[in-house]
Amino acid sequence: MIGREEIEISEDKVADVFYAGDAPLNEASLYKLKSGPALAICFRLLNTDVHFVSLVRRILYETIYPPRDEAHDSESPWSPKTAFDRYKSYSPCKEEIWQHRKEEKVERKAGNLISLLPSREAIIEAIEASKNEKEQRKLQLLKTGNLEALAALNEKSDLNLATLASELSVVRLVLRLFVTLCNMEEEEEFVIDENEYFPPPGLLIPGFYAPPNDIAKTNGLAVLFPKLVRERVTPNPEFLPPHVLVLLEINKRYKAIETIAPYKHAIINMGIFEALSPYHSVHIAYTVKQFDTLDISSLNLDKLRLAFMMSMEVDVPLLHLMDLNPVFVSRDCATGEEECAAMFPVNYADDYDQFEDFN
Repeated sequence: MIGREEIEISEDKVADVFYAGDAPLNEASLYKLKSGPALAICFRLLNTDVHFVSLVRRILYETIYPPRDEAHDSESPWSPKTAFDRYKSYSPCKEEIWQHRKEEKVERKAGNLISLLPSREAIIEAIEASKNEKEQRKLQLLKTGNLEALAALNEKSDLNLATLASELSVVRLVLRLFVTLCNMEEEEEFVIDENEYFPPPGLLIPGFYAPPNDIAKTNGLAVLFPKLVRERVTPNPEFLPPHVLVLLEINKRYKAIETIAPYKHAIINMGIFEALSPYHSVHIAYTVKQFDTLDISSLNLDKLRLAFMMSMEVDVPLLHLMDLNPVFVSRDCATGEEECAAMFPVNYADDYDQFEDFN
């Protein structure tokens, strides 16, 4: 870990932090994010041969972890599941929130009272000290033969011990009475604001989020850890890595998604177009999932293409797509830059998760 920040996330900052990501930004998760500081952690992977984004996503979202205790059954909160499933929660209803607030108020009052009263340990120590003092005094009186003083000491010490024991019982009784009274008072004094906003119940609230692709990761680092980025990163002369355009027939869409899924980090942009060439295209859908929901009766399926804007920092992803016999591939990165720019404008998919096919 090379960076750790507690951040306040405002409405304006949400779009910046989660740009190109797949976090479920519903009413409940946004409400939770803005209700207090969020912890942002930056890790560094020393093995540069491993793709960091894929590794972290696999650890947090895909790996099934065994329960902490083998005795737990399948219904236990610690039954085998992914880290994401283990730490996610769902938005409670307003009655549950009010009840939780009542209980917190009672606990605070009880804690304040306990801090003012002598502790159980202090009373026990006092009793033991009194016993030891009594025994030492007895030995001295026996050595001197003062039997009258010895009898008086026995009577006095017994009274002191009885007083200390009584104090211990009183402490316990007072605490029990206090908790009972607090519960009764809360029912009468706790004010409920019916106009207070709460998110709808039952919405998913993730326990954490990790970027799903290099674009989201790079953006998150720049927004959350700008100092670390400035200290460690030398800006490239080009904003995007070298890239090419790949077009496949629409009937190969499912096979293409399955093939490229292990290398999704190499996809800069993707979409479905009606295209005779990169320079004569009409956008139809951002993803295969979105395309499958459309009425395609008016479309010419022979002209539909699944387009990928592929990074060429590593050529393995492109080689896998080549096995599907694409109808078009840029001849080099210089040409690919122009062809991709013709199909994918700068603001492409700003308002849509174009990587939902891989979720």
